[in-house]
Amino acid sequence: MTGAVEITIENWLQGLTPREYQVALMVSRGLSNKEVARGLGISDGTVKLHVHNIFQKLGARNRYGLIQRMVSSGSAE
Repeated sequence: MTGAVEITIENWLQGLTPREYQVALMVSRGLSNKEVARGLGISDGTVKLHVHNIFQKLGARNRYGLIQRMVSSGSAE
């Protein structure tokens, strides 16, 4: 296959908005939605929406799946 794009975790992470990436990092560090909201100065509902979108984009079913993807990409500490 000439010119095919390899699908990797790094490519998925590039599909996140900058804010989604911030939220993903904070979630991968174990912060709750409430803690993320306070840290970013946004509402809990907005964090829930970001987390939902992140799960969709990364193919994660839950926070553990998100953490696995972040760790495997080298993005999580």
